[in-house]
Amino acid sequence: MTMSRAPRRTGPCPYLPDAPYMSVYDLRASSFSAADYEDMLPQGWRRSGFSFYRPSCGACSRCIPIRVDAGRYEPTGAQRRAARRNADLVVEALPLDFTEARFRLYEAYRRARFAADSSGDLIIERISYSAFLIQNPLQGALAVDYRLPPERGEPGRLVATGYIDVLPDGLSSVYFAWDPAEAKRSVGTWSVAAEIGLCRSMGKRWYYLGFWVPGSDTMDYKAEFGPAEIALGGTWTPLDATLEDRVRRGELP
Repeated sequence: MTMSRAPRRTGPCPYLPDAPYMSVYDLRASSFSAADYEDMLPQGWRRSGFSFYRPSCGACSRCIPIRVDAGRYEPTGAQRRAARRNADLVVEALPLDFTEARFRLYEAYRRARFAADSSGDLIIERISYSAFLIQNPLQGALAVDYRLPPERGEPGRLVATGYIDVLPDGLSSVYFAWDPAEAKRSVGTWSVAAEIGLCRSMGKRWYYLGFWVPGSDTMDYKAEFGPAEIALGGTWTPLDATLEDRVRRGELP
């Protein structure tokens, strides 16, 4: 296992336009304990492929680890409506591996969501995808497929895939990609509730949502799922309305 000795700058913050350049500490490991990784989550560590990273962006500390208590989760009205819009989908949790359908879905999502260009080389794109989402130093990772109902004995079309790390006390969301043609479904919102349900069915207490970034167009929604806890100073703390208001005002404890 190797670890960088100092944070490295990675470019503009992908979450907030007024934030400083993002800097991260990182380490790489071809094999790693899931229990040790779960212990690292409140310190702000996340995983991507064989790399583990933690933001270290100077005075900015708005990437806040968040987790939902799966057993006590209560959906909001908007989350119930998203569930109804997606009631026709078939959800299946499978061992993580490469499939052409997942790769194609990821590429379509990346290009539509982030205006990403294609390299024109499918081999390079498959390698990049695998390094990001398939390679995993932890044991027991899952791909959660969301499909339309099967037709004439054939699997239904893949609408979305969630990439999940299985940890001793919870499930950790790594990434979620959905078909841009299905944007009206709000399948991303519904997938959180669906994967919280998977968490309960596996006897896990916590669903780790990664970073909550107050004020971010893409990361602020995570505080809508609860009851939740956020990590402050390396300690999980219940996120109630008073604490959420203080965090949004920039009054981090």
